[in-house]
Amino acid sequence: MIGPPGIRTLIGLCVLNHVAFSAARVTLTLSAVHLQTSTFGVGLMMSFFSVLPMLLALAGGRWVDRIGARFPMMLGCFMLACGLTLPVFALQQWMLDVAAVVIGVGFLPFHLAVQKLISQLATGEERRHNLSLMTIGFSVSTFLGPISSGFMIDGLGHQVAFGVVSVLPLIALLWLYRLRHRLPDRRADPPQDLPARDVFDLLRTPELRRLYLVVSLISAAWEVHQFLVPLYGTQAGLSASGIGLILGGFSIATLVVRLIVPLFLMDVPEWRAILAAMAIAALVYVLYPFFDTLEALIGLSFLLGLGLGVSQPMVLSIMARSAPAERLGEATGLRLTLVYGTQTALPSAFGAMGSLLGVGALFWGMAMLLGGALLGVGRSVGKDGSKAPNPPSDPV
Repeated sequence: MIGPPGIRTLIGLCVLNHVAFSAARVTLTLSAVHLQTSTFGVGLMMSFFSVLPMLLALAGGRWVDRIGARFPMMLGCFMLACGLTLPVFALQQWMLDVAAVVIGVGFLPFHLAVQKLISQLATGEERRHNLSLMTIGFSVSTFLGPISSGFMIDGLGHQVAFGVVSVLPLIALLWLYRLRHRLPDRRADPPQDLPARDVFDLLRTPELRRLYLVVSLISAAWEVHQFLVPLYGTQAGLSASGIGLILGGFSIATLVVRLIVPLFLMDVPEWRAILAAMAIAALVYVLYPFFDTLEALIGLSFLLGLGLGVSQPMVLSIMARSAPAERLGEATGLRLTLVYGTQTALPSAFGAMGSLLGVGALFWGMAMLLGGALLGVGRSVGKDGSKAPNPPSDPV
């Protein structure tokens, strides 16, 4: 097999598919609001994005470990394109729900495969640098997706917006087809038979246990923001493009802070950066309900992005260092199971509570959850001495 694609190629593929994925989330939410779907109905639809990926992520990670990256990546691109095309034919709530399921399932195999490839391109500090570059690519796409979605909806309509975005995963699919001989595949690189292992083996390491808890919390903070801002902005009388700008401010902040990580923060202990991110997120959620102007909400969204943006490369670095190399796909699958679990449960739960308490109260609920977890995780880090400099990375 020819050598695997380089980091720039893999990040380019990530950006194409994640622009489509992030644009789909905003377009589906605003389309459901346009159809006058209830807050609970919108939350339920957003849960459909994640319920099947939550159930399939762990098995999907093992599948990628077993067969390689080629077929999962190409399958993911195809399913993304199909899911985005569905609302073009009928802008109805049931079709939006089906699209959410297909798009969510489609992004999973691509994400699992590309993250494993990037993690295995290098070791040590170079691997951490590559993972930081990957998260920078995700920040760019998270910025482009919501903003482009908002402006396309205002200017061209909801169905045209879906159609335009569906072209991006098709471009990625054609790109992957040209690279197919350079991607790991079962027929070209047969895997060794590995003994059966229980997923709980991964949780016997204290650092991985703590990491997966933090993954759930940070994912919750991220997901609640993506879910609540369109609802809160609509109640405040903001346009779709204005809501896109608020979410875009979050993405710009994650881009800025992730550009700083490989340049200035490579020597900062990973757990210290993660705890700081959780503290900033809790503060922003406390402040959100006190403001309803576009400028103030963009500022708060930007501040939240600065906090949460620094956490993801640190989380991925700890996981790549701590998980066994031959089980990295499985470890990634377990992380995504927790991420998708929060994305499945929280929109429905917060949608139901929002109907009773109002959207503003939900921001404070998230702040309380982050604050309590910050104290517990901080004490655990202190007891294990994890505030000391990071241990050397194990080679992959």
